[in-house]
Amino acid sequence: MKAKYSIASRLASVLALLAMSMALSACASSAPELTATVIYQRAKTEAESLRATATVVRARMKTTLEYAAARVAQAEDAGEFLQFSLIGLGTEASFIATGVSQLETAPTPIILAAPSATRQAQISGVTPIGLSTPAPTASAARPAVTSPPQATATGPHLDNIVMASSVDGNDCAIDVNPVFTPASTEIYVVAEAHDIPAGAKISSRWHRRGIEVAYFSFDAENRIDGSCIWFFIDQTDTAFAAGAWSVELRVDNIPLGSPIAFQVHAN
Repeated sequence: MKAKYSIASRLASVLALLAMSMALSACASSAPELTATVIYQRAKTEAESLRATATVVRARMKTTLEYAAARVAQAEDAGEFLQFSLIGLGTEASFIATGVSQLETAPTPIILAAPSATRQAQISGVTPIGLSTPAPTASAARPAVTSPPQATATGPHLDNIVMASSVDGNDCAIDVNPVFTPASTEIYVVAEAHDIPAGAKISSRWHRRGIEVAYFSFDAENRIDGSCIWFFIDQTDTAFAAGAWSVELRVDNIPLGSPIAFQVHAN
């Protein structure tokens, strides 16, 4: 009985050692797999976080660029509207062009220096003792600017040129409004015509940011003197894109006044 017990106990010990060895080998083989899985999950999480962050940054950059482009376009439209408004008030186009070119090519900001004693004397009209009147210096000749022919007051001319949304039964403007929207139905230019002979061709040229987008004309059947005339554009002629616009009226291709500025506002 003692021998049998000894063999059985030894067999049990061997089986126990074998089971323990198998368990240890199983643990040793699964540990690297668990570690790799954890590292992969962490890397995947970090990649998704970086991807989400990059998407947000890209969206912000795109929004910033779109905003900057919109502001640049608004500034250009405002400058063009101001230019045509100044022309409508009688400012020469050549003078505006010269001023703009000087601002664009100026290397440094303009600094206003204090007037010298001679200049102060010239301003006050009193010549101080010891100062002699300087000899006039030759100024650079201003380049000649060729302007298009303009109608004279004694010939065909237009008065009270306005922008409107519609006209009444007398072909005169119902309202006066230089601002429209992209949803506007029609945009009218209305004027009082004087001394327009029968058979004269009256035309309108519509521009947006310096580019002609529409042209219309008609021949006067009878002499027009003191009556309203009008032209209009609608969405079938050109889309009412936001920005600065202008329209010029002509008789027999001679401009009757300066271009009339108006704006299309998105809001």
